[in-house]
Amino acid sequence: MRTLTHRLIVALLVLFGILGCSSRHVLTVPEPVPDDRRTIERPGSQHFNELGDAFDQLIIRQGEQLLDMSRGFRHMTNRLHQSMNINAFDEVENSSWFTNRNAHQRMSIEDLNQGPNTGTGPSLEGTWLIQRAKTEGVTPGFTIEDSRGDHYVIKFDPTGFPEIASAAEVIGTKFFYAAGYFTPENYLVRFDPSILRIDEGVLVSDGRGGQRQMIESDIEEILSVVDRLPDGRIRVAASKYIEGRPVGPFSFVGTREDDPNDIIPHEHRRELRGLAIMSNWLGHVDTKAGNTLDSYITDENGNSYVRHFLIDFGTTMGSGGRGETPPYRGTENEFDPHEFLVNIFTFGLYVRPWETNFSVPYRSVGYFTAEDYDPSVFKPMIPNAAFENMTWRDAYWGAKQVMSFSDEQIAAAVAQGELTDPDAAEYLVNVLIERRDIIGRYWFSRMNPLDNFTLQGNIVHFDDLAVTTGLEDAETTSYRYRRISDFSSDCGEWNHSDECSIGVESNGIVDGEPYFGYEIQTRRGNQDWSNWVRIYLRVQPSRANLELYGLLRQEI
Repeated sequence: MRTLTHRLIVALLVLFGILGCSSRHVLTVPEPVPDDRRTIERPGSQHFNELGDAFDQLIIRQGEQLLDMSRGFRHMTNRLHQSMNINAFDEVENSSWFTNRNAHQRMSIEDLNQGPNTGTGPSLEGTWLIQRAKTEGVTPGFTIEDSRGDHYVIKFDPTGFPEIASAAEVIGTKFFYAAGYFTPENYLVRFDPSILRIDEGVLVSDGRGGQRQMIESDIEEILSVVDRLPDGRIRVAASKYIEGRPVGPFSFVGTREDDPNDIIPHEHRRELRGLAIMSNWLGHVDTKAGNTLDSYITDENGNSYVRHFLIDFGTTMGSGGRGETPPYRGTENEFDPHEFLVNIFTFGLYVRPWETNFSVPYRSVGYFTAEDYDPSVFKPMIPNAAFENMTWRDAYWGAKQVMSFSDEQIAAAVAQGELTDPDAAEYLVNVLIERRDIIGRYWFSRMNPLDNFTLQGNIVHFDDLAVTTGLEDAETTSYRYRRISDFSSDCGEWNHSDECSIGVESNGIVDGEPYFGYEIQTRRGNQDWSNWVRIYLRVQPSRANLELYGLLRQEI
């Protein structure tokens, strides 16, 4: 019996050794994703039932997932399906959804401050012609046409919380655009109400389910619940109409049937999964379909297609629509069956961190803190299918976007929110920096953050993002590497380096072997060796030079 057990153990050890060098993690170079910026016919406008979608996401999908045992097992063991729009180096190509920006090449402060903006906002010369108005609800507002003929959605700060939503809207725009997402042009504006005029045929609710013609007293009603500056002007966020012809929002699950370019299910897009990490950092809890917009645009190359925008960042960084965001936001859905079960099984005795540590030091920022911040926990108000399918590789990609922002860039973006209290601005900058670093330490300790691989001759150079972002010290960091093959159980001997480079050579390639690789691990001080990153190379057809071929990252 002992002999049999001994043989079984030896067999398992041998098997694990083989898997460590070969078939368990075979490189599979994905087929290139077709460019989704090809000219197509303009789709029809896609209408979206927000209440129906909220019910589906909060009740139906959550219930299905509780009963889906196989998905639950894959989630617990980190075996969720990988994103479908990544290239051989585990990156996202530019598309109608995303353009690699700050993490690819750090933007200048001037470019970050400009963001998507092409002008200076609505003209304050002449009049603003109100073309649509909302007189009821928590946040009344209207859309206007300025004297230049440009159209804007005018968004007010909630009463008693000056600057909170308008600052969040503008600051959030700078970050999401710099990361690579498409956003509207959002401007801070202070206007005199006397420039407002009502366009012909503008209708408002009559309060009884019908509509009536808008009159001057309706403007007064809208502005009666809005805070004013000492000189009588009103501060607002003005969101310029998105370019092109809007064709409705996009869903975070499935594809758009009338868009031939839209072939990757949205829940399997890396940039939408990784959006969870950006949203976690900025406290963007309202990532529902209603805060997205598709628009049929014609780009600078003359191609006409659907471009996908994120809109409405007024519920970020402590802003919550009515004022500050409730403290549970970000850790619980609006209806959360998981939290409901926790309450039942603990008889309501479980105390969540936000229940004992809740304070709002600045009304222009709201509840937004780095204290007790857990980067592994993030739940938007409405469950998001893309977020729920996020793998560690997706999260690492999202963490790279967050960590790409320097202290100076964060301070510059916050300054665009024009908070009048310098202490509030400093507080927000410090919280964003602390949350950024917490995210980086969490994900860079789980995924080996070696990146930006380049080949010069027979030397592969790379960046250690934990070092370049200041989270770790280069002097206490070392690397080891060995040659590996997907076609053999043989592993090379470990070599050691204190530099972000390794020497490679193509000797020993067998006939028919399309590529070969090197496995790299990292050690910080006296810690254990990290998960590996495998970089693959191949000999060019002329057999004169090597070229980088692909990359794999170990998740567990």
